Amino acid sequence: MFDYGVGMDAGPVGTARERLQQAIAQLTDAAGPTAAPDEVIDALRVGEQARRALDRAMVEATADLQRRGVFAERGYRSPTGALADLLGWERFEARRRVVAAESVCAQIGLDGTPLPARLPTTATVFATGEAGLRHVEVLARLLDSSTARRLSPQTWAGAEAQLAAKASVYTPSELHTWGSQLIELLD
Repeated sequence: MFDYGVGMDAGPVGTARERLQQAIAQLTDAAGPTAAPDEVIDALRVGEQARRALDRAMVEATADLQRRGVFAERGYRSPTGALADLLGWERFEARRRVVAAESVCAQIGLDGTPLPARLPTTATVFATGEAGLRHVEVLARLLDSSTARRLSPQTWAGAEAQLAAKASVYTPSELHTWGSQLIELLD
C-alpha cells in the first residue's frame, strides 16, 4: 500500500494536503445520514467538481514533469510507466492522464519553442470542468483516428470544436458514438 503522505508533511504541498483532507471530511459530514436527500445530491455534485479539479491538477503536473524531463532523469522510459510506478496506478489509468497531458496542455518543441495544446477547445472545456478526464481521452482518441487524420486542418479543428462542445452534454460513451459518426460524416 502506498503512503501518499510521505514527504508531504511540510511546505505548500503538506498544507494543501491538510486542507484537502479537512474539506473532504466536511463534505462527508454534510452528506451524512441526517442530511436531506437534496443535500446528499449536492454533495455528489460537489464531489464530482472536486474530482474533475483534481484530475486537471494531476494532468497539469504530469505535463509539467514531462516538459522538464523529470521522468527520463529518474530512469523511466515512459511517462505512463513513471506514473504507474510512482502512484501505484494501473497502466491504463496512467496512460489516460498522459494522453490528457499531451492533448490539453501546452508543450515544448524540440527546439524549445512553446507549443499550444494539441486540442485547444478541449483544453478549454477541460479547464472549466465541463469535460472530465474520460471525455478528454475519448476526444483525443477520436481526433487521432486514421479517419480524423484524413480531414483538412480546418475541418479537423471544426470537428474538435463540435466534439468539445458536446462533452458537457454527453457521457464519454455517448460522445464516442456521436463523435465517430461526426468524423465519418466529415470524411
